[in-house]
Amino acid sequence: MKVIVFGATGNLGSRLLPALLAHEHQVVVYVRNERKLKEIVDPAVVSQLTVVTGDATDAEAIKDALVKHQCDALVNSAGGVALFPWQAPQMQGIVNAVSTAAVDASRELKRPIRGWFLGGFMVLDFPGQKGIKINRYVPLFSEHSLTFDCLTSKPQEHLEWSLFSPAYMRPASQTITLLEAPRGNSFSTAVDVPPGWQPSYFARIPLLGTFLTVVGNVLRYNTDLEDCADFLAADLAKPNRSFVGHRVSVKESGKGKVQ
Repeated sequence: MKVIVFGATGNLGSRLLPALLAHEHQVVVYVRNERKLKEIVDPAVVSQLTVVTGDATDAEAIKDALVKHQCDALVNSAGGVALFPWQAPQMQGIVNAVSTAAVDASRELKRPIRGWFLGGFMVLDFPGQKGIKINRYVPLFSEHSLTFDCLTSKPQEHLEWSLFSPAYMRPASQTITLLEAPRGNSFSTAVDVPPGWQPSYFARIPLLGTFLTVVGNVLRYNTDLEDCADFLAADLAKPNRSFVGHRVSVKESGKGKVQ
């Protein structure tokens, strides 16, 4: 599959590059600063990429890149995210541009484009409360809800989107190097809610109970950036159609392959 990556100089995007190559994808990167890419990523990785420079808020330029390079899929991990709900959104210009460009490119290419967009844990539904997001109880990273709203407004016959919604992602390594084979991961997954959520006796506490339940659970969902990159690359190699049109959450579940 030919995959274009937005945010290739970021924590997740840079680790996605060797993961995609290990899964035998052809990789196009859309970056603002090619020099920064070469400073972060091993030359052995960069030599296997097709690099396009441009502004990630320019929908027309993005559409042209998707069409010119005949991309089948995209991964967008570009931009920062507002931590608190009263802060101005930081990444919506990019999300809107990339998703709009994908729809327009799909129409021109006459086939759908698969798209993974980076969200966050707080945009998931609280287990047992369909439609009520976790960020209602812990109001952090609420901007991801705007990303979700943007994606749900796009026609799925053109953009087959998923919103990757991990908790904290930590680096397993500070270096971005070529992989001899896919890293693999041991994730269990769920759509729209966290997998393996554990009820808590804290829930009985008036007013603060749900907040404390979230806090007690969220640290159990921390993952390695490299494992998240492998998960996305593996899904693009062997797509799980049940992820399309949903928020997707992951959790470490021990040794083994993607579940």
